[in-house]
Amino acid sequence: MSNFTFNATNVALRQQRRQGGASLMEFAVAATVAAILIGMLLSRLSGYQGEAERVALQYTVSGMRSALQARLAQARLPGHALNLAQLAEQNPLELLERKPKNYLGEFYSPDVRELAPGNWYFDRDKKILVYLLNEKGIFGDSSLKLLQFKVKLSRLPTSPAKPSSAPEIPGATLEQLNG
Repeated sequence: MSNFTFNATNVALRQQRRQGGASLMEFAVAATVAAILIGMLLSRLSGYQGEAERVALQYTVSGMRSALQARLAQARLPGHALNLAQLAEQNPLELLERKPKNYLGEFYSPDVRELAPGNWYFDRDKKILVYLLNEKGIFGDSSLKLLQFKVKLSRLPTSPAKPSSAPEIPGATLEQLNG
């Protein structure tokens, strides 16, 4: 009987040693696999952040362009005058019903190094709207640090078939100045 007890104790001790945990080698392999997966995840997230910034920028610019065209169409209605010269000098974000959350405000000749990337601001001296790129490579040129926009006045070409007494229709567009 004591032989049986001794064997049972040996088996129990062996099982306990096996269940004691992972060896150092197993831990190193698990840590390496986890590090590789985390690295892949972070590289994917960086790409998604750049794409999200690009889409948000395009969405805001499209909204300003649409609002500008709506303002111009409204000005063509009887009794709705619009000072185009004043429109060309104003902040295009003023055309929007709600400004983007990443709008810093209006500044007189700001030091761009002091402003956080990924934000809009309006330069009151130059009368331009500026977006500071957070992800510098999202528009192809990795040296590009900011995008500038301005409302520019334009006139539609005069048609030769149009009577000379007909008024010319002035217009305006939101143009990107660089890039």
